[in-house]
Amino acid sequence: MDKAIMLEELELHLDFFKKMYQAVRTVDPSKKKVMDYHDNCMKGTEATCYSYWNNNVICENCISMRAYLNKDTVYKLEYVADKLFMVTAMPIETADCIVVLELLKDVTNTMLIDTGDYNNIHDIKNYICNMNDKVVKDDLTNLYNRRFIAERLPVDIIKSTISEKPISIIMTDIDQLKMINDIYGHIEGDLKVKEYGSILSNSVRGDNDWVARYGGDEFLICLNNTDNDTAYQIAERIRKDIENNISSIGDNDIKITGSFGICTVDREKITAEEMIRIADKKLYEAKSSGKNKVCR
Repeated sequence: MDKAIMLEELELHLDFFKKMYQAVRTVDPSKKKVMDYHDNCMKGTEATCYSYWNNNVICENCISMRAYLNKDTVYKLEYVADKLFMVTAMPIETADCIVVLELLKDVTNTMLIDTGDYNNIHDIKNYICNMNDKVVKDDLTNLYNRRFIAERLPVDIIKSTISEKPISIIMTDIDQLKMINDIYGHIEGDLKVKEYGSILSNSVRGDNDWVARYGGDEFLICLNNTDNDTAYQIAERIRKDIENNISSIGDNDIKITGSFGICTVDREKITAEEMIRIADKKLYEAKSSGKNKVCR
């Protein structure tokens, strides 16, 4: 594992880095802001790190957040304006915090990708998107995975704190999955997990909220700019949709239900881990009090 470099080391080598890379920048991965190094001090700017890629939304596979969390150097490919870039993200220790150094190198004409027959840059772009999806997407449900939760939820909490708007998360799982696995087998159980995840995904605002598979049959729903009452109404609506959904296994109609636990943060300083712990505790309350319930 590469250790985080010190700010003093960065200062010594910054001009050299700029000779080798098309772009060199420091970012705050939690706030998604480009940093300015001036007079031996690191200060935030108004520029977002993801705007470089002509995006108006946060990158799903944010390697700077991963470098920040793991305190390790991380690499990935990105595509913008018909060019292919190798992005290197390196954590930097400052007196106050850890920021990330991003080194962007144009490798459009020098990198061989796999052994596929890629006739144009569009094919390469699709290949890169697929690779990046595999890092943050769950294979079974095609929803986001636990790694995405660890990288994205802290960012959304910070945005909530800065904007002074509430954020809610819902933890939910299938009440009957063990019974389905025991009677019909794990293949059918996996199908129910996939079906459950699809209902959740279709029940939230795609441009503002997101759903991830936390593990097994447990899912996390993140509702940005959403207070506790609204989160409860959303969870109740989803619970009823699941309860009214009849699916089949062979000739048998199977009715599944779900339990839900909610945690809302409204200007309190609570970490992602604490939010998940509270929501998971509420989920346990829902299951232990009869299942097919929402607790908050």
